[in-house]
Amino acid sequence: MNYVITSTLPEQYGGRTKSLLDRTKKLVEQANMDYTIITTNYNPYYGDIYEQYYAQDKIPRSVQLINIYDFLSGRSYSGKKVDQPVEEEGLTHREIKKNTVYRFFENGEYVLYKKYDKEDGSLKFVDFMDPYNRKRACRKEFNSRGICHRKINYKQGTTNKLEEILYDDYGNAYVNRTFDGSSENNLIRMHLFTDNDILEFKTEKDFFRYCFEQMIEDNSTIINDARLLDKPMCEMEGNNLTKIAILHNSHLSSDDRNDIKSSYQYIIDHVEDVDHIVALTHEQKKDLSHLIFNNEKISIIPHSIAPPESQKNVKKENKFVFIGRLTDVKQADHIIEAYQLARNELANFTIDIYGEGPAKKKLEELIKEYNLEENVFLKGLTDDPEGVFATAKASFLTSQYEGFGLVIMESLNNGCPVVAYDTKYGPNDLIIHGKNGLLVERNNLEALSEAMIQMKNADFKNVDVDKEFREDAFISNWSSLLKEEKKRFKIPFFN
Repeated sequence: MNYVITSTLPEQYGGRTKSLLDRTKKLVEQANMDYTIITTNYNPYYGDIYEQYYAQDKIPRSVQLINIYDFLSGRSYSGKKVDQPVEEEGLTHREIKKNTVYRFFENGEYVLYKKYDKEDGSLKFVDFMDPYNRKRACRKEFNSRGICHRKINYKQGTTNKLEEILYDDYGNAYVNRTFDGSSENNLIRMHLFTDNDILEFKTEKDFFRYCFEQMIEDNSTIINDARLLDKPMCEMEGNNLTKIAILHNSHLSSDDRNDIKSSYQYIIDHVEDVDHIVALTHEQKKDLSHLIFNNEKISIIPHSIAPPESQKNVKKENKFVFIGRLTDVKQADHIIEAYQLARNELANFTIDIYGEGPAKKKLEELIKEYNLEENVFLKGLTDDPEGVFATAKASFLTSQYEGFGLVIMESLNNGCPVVAYDTKYGPNDLIIHGKNGLLVERNNLEALSEAMIQMKNADFKNVDVDKEFREDAFISNWSSLLKEEKKRFKIPFFN
């Protein structure tokens, strides 16, 4: 059996989850492989997310999606909904927000706080108040079926956690997570309650390892997409397990090949405990070879993309676009700064920035500072990136670093040339300078501004991704790796 382990499958996701789902879907549908995806975060609403993934064809229904906490509790996300009325016997209440928030009093003393979901009306949580400081002493959280799934106890006078107790659908506690009571909510131990014993784990990673050993049978292949899970995967015991770590991002903190990110240090130091490390670019393999003596363990399998269904020869508009998470790492503010430097030359061009994230406010302030409200637009999320790219004169990527630059591939695939910082990793593997886009010195705003002016009148012909990034190469490489064939499919681009 093939297993994918990852920390989370969010409702709205970025490049790592997108590539995980895309890889799994292709290997199931085109290579006839069986897959189970295991997540390790606690999320009582995974049932809704799973159905969303299936309904939107993000993943075939033959792929089993399971969370470690659901596995331990036997949760199925089915069954009759439990009614949770507003009224509480012996208490009076006041409605704070219509149909959603209520405060409860016992003979004048504030004792309870309830919050309901504004969309479906289900009870979200109940706070039990400490009468001596008007802060919550504990909170009970409820899932969409009206069942209490978690209780949180807090350090007196604070909102710092002391412990979380997790319950199954029958109200039986199965996990206790104990915290140090600090504002950082540091986990100090975990207990798992089984039918015959109470198991203690000093760290969450030890708990993950135990869960993997219970869920993954012998003779299985494990593909790890999250650095958080490197240690649990490497240390888990089992017979004839094939362990594969995929690097979705740069392992370096700077241009120094020895300056390794702390999250990557474990897998590099314990490379002997995995069978394969999969990098996405030749450049990253070269840098890894400086750290890993056994280069045969490093495989290069880039992402792939299918040709677009629509025609590429749509009318181009006078606009440049950015699609991605609005974070400091992505540096979308550099696009605004570069536009400002050449705003007179680019007067008839606009910038459309798609995405959400913590840097959004910074971008809003920058647009206002430069009076670019009629030139630069924050468009939020898009469900049609293909259409966005197809109508744009060029797309821009100004990240500090990337793992591959999946958005570059998507842009080129829709006939949209890319201007990108020449950063690790991906841009110089995907972009042929002057043919399907431009490579710019990283963090050079003047050069980025000049590239905008150049793209204004540029007319690149037949913008596309190279055939080595198509699905047949992808399937062949992964099939060879997973079947441990001696002769693997070779990608000429990376020779």
